[in-house]
Amino acid sequence: MINSKEILADFQFARNRVSSFSVETKDINTKGTKANVSFDFDYNTKAFEESEDRYIGELEFVVLAKAKVKNAILFKIDLKMEGLFFGNPKKLSKENFIDMLELNGVVTLSHLARAYVLSVTALSGINPPVKLPMINVVALREKKKIIEK
Repeated sequence: MINSKEILADFQFARNRVSSFSVETKDINTKGTKANVSFDFDYNTKAFEESEDRYIGELEFVVLAKAKVKNAILFKIDLKMEGLFFGNPKKLSKENFIDMLELNGVVTLSHLARAYVLSVTALSGINPPVKLPMINVVALREKKKIIEK
């Protein structure tokens, strides 16, 4: 066995929290009609701190989901999940840490958001429960940079 201290990554996930969540459901007749589900995703860097011994980055991952049957809204989901990440400045440049925050951090939070939405929608009576699709985080980041210009 290899001791974890010998192989720890220079980018670490410290914790997460759901900062905002809402789910709205409607009881509509869906017999014979399939719901059209759409998803929107975004992320925001909420904070960045730099000290001699570590970088600290706070990231927010945003999910909006909506299901429609014809023109009626079956459900709406709005989730904001925040994560706190640390980096080793002796091994990572500031730019590398920010890249890792926007790539690895978003991937980490997207998987946690997927599990959260799946669980909550199952408990909310949405059948089948909502499974967030996997996303291409590189494409999300590129599109976000184009929009922000």
